[in-house]
Amino acid sequence: MSLETYGRYQLIKKLATGGMAQIYLARQLGVQGFEKLLVVKRILPHLAENEDFITMFLDEARIAARLNHPNVVQIFDLGQQDDTFYIAMEYIHGEDVRKVWKQAERQGTQIPLPLICRIIIEACAGLDYAHKKTDPGGRPLNIVHRDISPQNILVSFEGGVKVVDFGIAKAADQATVTKSGVLKGKYSYMSPEQAQGRPVDARTDVFALGVVLYELLTGTRLFKRANDIQTLNAVTECKVEPPSAIDERLPKDLDAIVMRALAKDRGDRYADARELQEALEAWLLKNKLPSGSVHLAAFMQDIYAERLAREAEEGRLLFTESGQDGSVGDGPEKATPNAVKPTKSIRSQASRQSVPRVPSRDQLTRAEAGRSSSSAKPVELGADVKVPPTENSLPTQQGGGRKGPLIALGVVVGLAAVLAAVVVLRPSRAHVVVTSEPAGATVRFGGKAMDCRTPCTLPAVSAGEYALELARKGYRPLKTSLVIPAGGEQTSPFSLEPDTTEPGVATPLVTITLTSEPPGAVVTIDGEKQSGRTPLTVQRPGGTTASLMIELEGHQGQSLQLEVPAGQATLERSFVLKPELAVKPTPVTKPVAVVKPPAVVQPPVVKPPDVRPAGAGTVRFVATPYATVECPPYKFGDTPFGDKQMAAGEYRCTFTNAELGKSQTKVIRVEANDVLKVKVSFE
Repeated sequence: MSLETYGRYQLIKKLATGGMAQIYLARQLGVQGFEKLLVVKRILPHLAENEDFITMFLDEARIAARLNHPNVVQIFDLGQQDDTFYIAMEYIHGEDVRKVWKQAERQGTQIPLPLICRIIIEACAGLDYAHKKTDPGGRPLNIVHRDISPQNILVSFEGGVKVVDFGIAKAADQATVTKSGVLKGKYSYMSPEQAQGRPVDARTDVFALGVVLYELLTGTRLFKRANDIQTLNAVTECKVEPPSAIDERLPKDLDAIVMRALAKDRGDRYADARELQEALEAWLLKNKLPSGSVHLAAFMQDIYAERLAREAEEGRLLFTESGQDGSVGDGPEKATPNAVKPTKSIRSQASRQSVPRVPSRDQLTRAEAGRSSSSAKPVELGADVKVPPTENSLPTQQGGGRKGPLIALGVVVGLAAVLAAVVVLRPSRAHVVVTSEPAGATVRFGGKAMDCRTPCTLPAVSAGEYALELARKGYRPLKTSLVIPAGGEQTSPFSLEPDTTEPGVATPLVTITLTSEPPGAVVTIDGEKQSGRTPLTVQRPGGTTASLMIELEGHQGQSLQLEVPAGQATLERSFVLKPELAVKPTPVTKPVAVVKPPAVVQPPVVKPPDVRPAGAGTVRFVATPYATVECPPYKFGDTPFGDKQMAAGEYRCTFTNAELGKSQTKVIRVEANDVLKVKVSFE
């Protein structure tokens, strides 16, 4: 069957259909076998007839296309095909948080608490970037997502977290004029002010993230009720019990963070997403819980091991029923049916890929006890075994708190049988991941230097005791012994102590937050490349000086000596990275709103308006990724926009992309009663 060609893309498979768009997995083809997978959202034809919707959709989507952050799904293209519009965006090989939540339950486990925090932290980073985004003139764009939910947070199999559908929710709201009385959005993730139709700001997205965090921690639906009216009433009343009151095994010192994000009065919430991000980072650091992308990737590859194995065997991507983004970000959610745990063979359990585990203070307690509300005593099965809940549905909080599903004897017996088989099939060599706080320490194992820094996966070795050394600048070297078990998987966390200025007196650490515009820069401190990219948080002893280098491909790097003050808890440094200047025979001038052509290039003579032939023609402008279009005396603004009527004649048109600092000039000739298509690309 031939693939449908849509715009510049081949549509491979329909992933989902919502009230606003159809979503496709698509392929972009280029020269010499170039091929790229992406997602195409095709706006439904009936919405193209709604002029108010199309105007708002183009405005919001045009702004969203300018977002470029590691935690935001990138929009590549915004265009028009026939009688409708489409968006082409980054494809993420992974699943949304709702599906990850359900998949974990099917596997008889839960998302570990540190990884829940990591998902929310990364989503905070993407949201805060969007909330504070400005135009080239430094004016805030005032972007608010308005539709944060588990379905709009994606987790990749490489451990990345991305927020999707920025700017689309507002346009979807505008489409409600087609259905009188219908409030668009996912009601159970709205803030009280949003549910009441009042103006929203960044704190609305903080509230929605708080709902997601609460639900992942407790395993319950916070505001979801039997019908939409009851759900909206629950959101408006905003009566929330602390998470530890729903599940007593949750740490009580996490309650304050969650409850502040869920404050009914937005003035009592975190002022922005970054404050919530910093609070969760500090909590993880205080409790020494590793939760990096390597741990998140390991968890994803663990619970989706069978799917990934099938993809590797069949050489194609596999999708769940609703695809990457079934929500489409444009309508009320549907009630989730009870999940059914699939039957797994002993072979598939035993052959699961070895991955690092995420330690947690209460992990063993929760694994042994499950979430039982009965009086039965927990069954001791060992540290590596988790007892799966027998109730896979997601209970609401209407009618009392959730104590948890019962532990069924048959499940325990079945798990014991699987465990016995795994023990028999377990190899004699172990897979060990060494982590440190802070991360980035060099590793010597068994007297040999490892070609990695913490978190570092050690080579598979036989059981025994081995010498281990960790070293990191600014911290005391750690020399210890590491006992390797007889096969299996193990994560070994260590804490490094700061250097001392006086015997017995530790140097206070200063938390340094480094940001760059554009983000995603590589940071090198004292010759040591840091793991992760900007925005990045590192720690250094107070009263010291660090050599800092910020580098981003295609941009001029920056280096400086950073003074870390003593007696100060935090320090922030921001960097604006300028694009690299190409070497040209003539001097390079700074880009301005309108760039004049070099003097050596004589533009064709533009006929004055009064001598143009009578009549008018139609002109269709297509610019990638976007351009500000001026064809004096016409000023059309930013693409994409609809077809334009222009008087017949010749025009010298200027196309400017202020963000990229590029400009192009083209001479076009408009013929009366004819259609002219003008293409411009800055890629």
